[in-house]
This record gives sequence, C-alpha cells and structure tokens, in this order.
Amino acid sequence: MTLPIYSALALSAPFNTLIDVWQSAHPDTPLAICWHPSTVIEQQLNQGAEADVVIATVDTVDRLIDKGIADGSSRIEVVDSPIGVAVLAGAVAPDISNLDRLIASLLAARSVAWSEAGASGVWFSRLLKQLNIDEPLRARGTVIPAGFTAEQLVNGNADLAVQQISELLMVEGIDVVGPLPPEAQQPISLSAAVLTCAQQPERASAFLAWLKTSAVTDIFNQFGMQRRD
Repeated sequence: MTLPIYSALALSAPFNTLIDVWQSAHPDTPLAICWHPSTVIEQQLNQGAEADVVIATVDTVDRLIDKGIADGSSRIEVVDSPIGVAVLAGAVAPDISNLDRLIASLLAARSVAWSEAGASGVWFSRLLKQLNIDEPLRARGTVIPAGFTAEQLVNGNADLAVQQISELLMVEGIDVVGPLPPEAQQPISLSAAVLTCAQQPERASAFLAWLKTSAVTDIFNQFGMQRRD
C-alpha cells in the first residue's frame, strides 16, 4: 500500500537515490511524495489535505503539532540544509568567500534568482534587507513564487541563483559555486512527523526510523546536508 508523504523540496535531490533504497527494503510500501515548499505544505494541510508523513521546516512542524495536525510524539529531526549559490554551467564563478565579496558579487550580477515561497528565499529576502541591498537587487531580480531557482539560469533570466544546495542540484546545466559564507548562512532545518490523520501510522513510523539510519545519513551528506539529532 502506498505511503503518502508531504516533503519539503530540499530533499527531492537525495530522494532520487533514496526512493530506490527504500523500495529495495520495503517493496510492499511504495512512496508517494508530494514535493512543495514548507509554506505550501502547511497551507495545504491546514486546508484539510491528508497524508501519513510530513517533512518540513522545524517551525512548520512546530505549528502543525500545535494545531493537532501532526503527532508530536512521533517527531524526529532530519537535516540541516545549507543555502548556496549557482551559475550556469561553465560560467565564471563569482567570489562569495566572505560577506563583502558576496555583496559585491550579488550587486554585479545582471539578475539574481530566488524564491520567496521557500524557506531559503524567506531567509535570503531578510538577508538582503539586513545588508541594505534589497532595493537594487529586487529591482532587477528574478523572484519566483516557488520551484527551482536554478531553472532561471538555464532559461537566461538570471546570472546567479540562490537556494538550498540540494535544490540547486535538481537542475541540470548549472554549477554550484558553494554555500553562502558563514556570516550570511542560515541552514534550513527540517523535521518530520506522522500526521494525526495517517491511515498507516505503523508504516509511517517505520519510514521515520529509516530516515535516521546511517545509509540515509550518508546520502544526505553527499548533498551537503548534516544530520540533526
């Protein structure tokens, strides 16, 4: 029987591999994963959407538990996912090694792409205001409501794309320059829980336990993610 899951987009890249790993061990439980930004996941669950598992930002899971939509006793911590910068494959990589050089590179770009629906985009928008460069970047920025910002590199709309590194890696034809420097970095922390409307709570719990295994952790690490405990 299919296990329905709502998951943050950040995990879609590692799950290209992890789905096969899961299916090999649990052939009777195929995964049906709906990939969305955490803001969209929260909105849909608040409106009555049903699934067995949710994986989303820590704050999102907090609120879902507070509302009784997710089971707090089942909650686990999953990963910290860093935010990075990408360019079109073969393009000259900008210098983002420290905060001053990041600012200079952002201001020098023809256009920077980010998504304000995703957790990384929310942070990046806040960062631009803190750095007092929001106005010039937004004036020529490529701000998308949701999805993969690196697609804006491939279609020529932007020179730089900012998003969680795992999300950047979902787009072919781009190069990840690296993570934002420590002074600008805010890893997106993800948690998971069984939803109180779950039709298969035991299988959902088994899935969450599997997320904490070393084999899964190793694959997360390949995408720059760090396990949360």
